[in-house]
Amino acid sequence: MGLFGSIYVGKSGVSTMSHGIGVTADNLANLESTGFRANRALFEDMFGNVNTEAPPYNKKGLGSRVKDIEVLYHEGPIKQTESPSDLAISGKGFFMVSDGENTFFTRDGQFIPRKLDSGALRLSLPTGYDLLGWNIPEGVDPETVTTGELTPIEIPSYIDGQASSKIVLKMNFDASKPTEVTEDNLIDNWNANNDPPIDKGGYEFKTELPIYDSLGNLHNLSLYVDTTTEPRVFEFLITMDPELDPRGQGQYAGALLTGKIRFGAMGELEGLEDLELITDTNGTRTPLNNFSEEGFPQFTVNFGSQSQNIALDFGIKFDSQTGTWQRLDDHASTAFASPFTVLNENIDGYPPGFFKNLKVSEKGIVEASYTNNQTFSAARIPIALFGSPDELERAGGNLFKAVGGAEPEVFPPGKDSPGAIFGGALEGSNVDVANEMVHLITLQRAFQSNARIITTADQMLEDFLRQV
Repeated sequence: MGLFGSIYVGKSGVSTMSHGIGVTADNLANLESTGFRANRALFEDMFGNVNTEAPPYNKKGLGSRVKDIEVLYHEGPIKQTESPSDLAISGKGFFMVSDGENTFFTRDGQFIPRKLDSGALRLSLPTGYDLLGWNIPEGVDPETVTTGELTPIEIPSYIDGQASSKIVLKMNFDASKPTEVTEDNLIDNWNANNDPPIDKGGYEFKTELPIYDSLGNLHNLSLYVDTTTEPRVFEFLITMDPELDPRGQGQYAGALLTGKIRFGAMGELEGLEDLELITDTNGTRTPLNNFSEEGFPQFTVNFGSQSQNIALDFGIKFDSQTGTWQRLDDHASTAFASPFTVLNENIDGYPPGFFKNLKVSEKGIVEASYTNNQTFSAARIPIALFGSPDELERAGGNLFKAVGGAEPEVFPPGKDSPGAIFGGALEGSNVDVANEMVHLITLQRAFQSNARIITTADQMLEDFLRQV
């Protein structure tokens, strides 16, 4: 190899080291890029040997070149943030995002709820790529959702109110109260034309029951309780505001359901009896034979929008097969010698609500909460895992795309999965500053050495030309 050949060899080294410095510069420039994956320049020699039978000195090294730019997929540091929609993967795998046509893969979990024209919220990257996941059908355990069609994750920005359908009451009825001398039914004392409809001396206890109608509007039912002529047997009456009764006006407007509740000698709940519906404002009573699927007595109420059935659960239900009452010990009402009180009240139904916040569990379950204190699981975020790094290539914007039709395996995240998801956190760049600075110094010295080869060969040529 002559002097000119040495110049070209030095030039190849300068060019190769320049590429290496560029890779290091790119890594350092993306030190704060969320989910960025560092690159590593791989070099190889260039070798020339025209005649395989030539002596060894004819086998020429022609310099170096960049063999490949390798992406380093090891995990970066996870940092907590104040945004619950920020997501980070601990372990292996990628989020899957879409531009509407193509699917991309990323470790960048900086998602934000983006409002659509339809009013729904879609989790998207700031660049507009939508996060893909599995929708969770209503009533399905979200942890059982592990497969299905991947679609952009959408969260309703508003949910309608839901009508109440069940009243659960755990009460104590005061067994120390003396029995009445004569039967004085609550329903007989009810008169919607009076204010109040029952005098305070006409009952022992009263409580309000907040109920939502089909439009999510709040109303109050009233529960009156009184003693009877039998010990540990109490009478109850459920009413609504007489002025809101769509059945019209009359003495019994607002009266809905009456009955008795019986307790045993130890204060244990034994059953309900004499259950009657007040079907009109004239006080017509019809024996109740309408029970919910669970076995609780049901009555109908109408607040002006539409009728709704409400089940009444004092902690006991009726078994239609055996014809007996079955006590539910976890919340059965009691009759002890202590004041009347509501120990626990649980009434379903809720008003309309607007989106308030979201939470993502390590299993990728997206739970949305609303201003009406309701929460529900909207979707589950999977992670994608490729068998080889060669199946991915950079697509810009912290995104990767599959190469040659490669298909990833899709997993539900969690402790038993290749990766888990942290909500309210972001994964930082996996660039190691110390290593990059060492690489930079090494590449700089290699660059200088190759540049010195060029200048040395040039100086030798100049000296030779002076002698000619």
